[in-house]
Amino acid sequence: MRTGGIRGAVLLLALCTAAGCGSGIDGTARPGEIDVRTLDVGKYSTAPLEERYTYYPDLGMGLNLAAMRLADHVANGPEIDAKLGYGTGMKAFVDSDGATNLAESARPVLKANGMLFGVSASNSEKPRAKGEKLPENTTFTALTVIQFADPAAATKAAGEVEAADFGFAAEANQPLTLSKYPAAHAHWRPGVPTMGSTLAHGNYVVNVMVGVNSPDTAQLTALSERVYDVQLALLDGLPPLSKEGALRLPYDPDGMLRRTLNPNAFGMPDVTSQFVSESRGFLNQVGDQGHWTRIINDAGMDRFSLSMDMSNRSMLYRTRDGKAALVLAGVILDQTYPGAADAPAALPNAKCGESPIKDDYSTKRYRCAVAYGRYVATVEGDQLSDAHQRANAQYALLANSTW
Repeated sequence: MRTGGIRGAVLLLALCTAAGCGSGIDGTARPGEIDVRTLDVGKYSTAPLEERYTYYPDLGMGLNLAAMRLADHVANGPEIDAKLGYGTGMKAFVDSDGATNLAESARPVLKANGMLFGVSASNSEKPRAKGEKLPENTTFTALTVIQFADPAAATKAAGEVEAADFGFAAEANQPLTLSKYPAAHAHWRPGVPTMGSTLAHGNYVVNVMVGVNSPDTAQLTALSERVYDVQLALLDGLPPLSKEGALRLPYDPDGMLRRTLNPNAFGMPDVTSQFVSESRGFLNQVGDQGHWTRIINDAGMDRFSLSMDMSNRSMLYRTRDGKAALVLAGVILDQTYPGAADAPAALPNAKCGESPIKDDYSTKRYRCAVAYGRYVATVEGDQLSDAHQRANAQYALLANSTW
């Protein structure tokens, strides 16, 4: 949904023609800062997002905002167990088809009981190569949290999810009990080192799949109970939402998206393309959670945003202060873009790197990091010149968004 549509674009063009808008870079330099109007930003806008997009609430977008809110309260690997240092994927969903961590036979239960939204996050002790399965005998957790309209619907759904999952291989599955959580529905297949369980907790249903390195029910139940220990405590700090509550959630309350480079001004909230989170929600989306936990904690990072432009990612991190931002900008590319690449000459403290991954559409060749105030941003492109223009535009956008 764009502000003003075609008529607004025509009016803006007329106004710019009359006023001589030039590059479209607003603002003036503060003492000690570069004049961002002199930066080569190419075709990229440096205006805050609210000048190019207006959020008009509807239920679908409100549920997406609710899923982002939930993502900040879904446990990541190191919180469950220090050895679960690798994230293997996070997904938010607002319908039953999106609950792909659950058995296919269990998904219709969610719709029948009026699910509102949910988040799945998976973790393991070993990294998983893209497009491949986890190595055998790897300890892992796959956690799904879904909110329903009320506790009665959640309780009914939990029992029915378990029944559908158990019934998929009823002749082989056997029920199990979690001593710490006797209300949980649990089962395993003897000889297979995995276990599934489902538990209603207020308006929420929590589904847990765990795997260990041997078919040992003591290990499986201990790990499952540990997941519930962490996850239920997080949910206790998250009041459930009604549909009206989701509709009334504020859009970008911390001003992260307005500061994130978004060339096409696609502002509709979506976890995969227009996403804001706190640190936990960010960690649920990265691979090496141990590494990222260390560097964002060192920087005091408390807010993160992602804006996707086709397959180009613009990401923004808010740190405790300007000094921490400079430190984070200096290390943020080290793991994923370690190759040497020139930085934009005009930007102070900018850094660029080249990815070791080749021939992958979703991985751009270059990524650049810039710091401004307490913010660090990264942008990317397959051409270094394009990455430089994006970096210049992102820096100018941060300078133009201080109000």
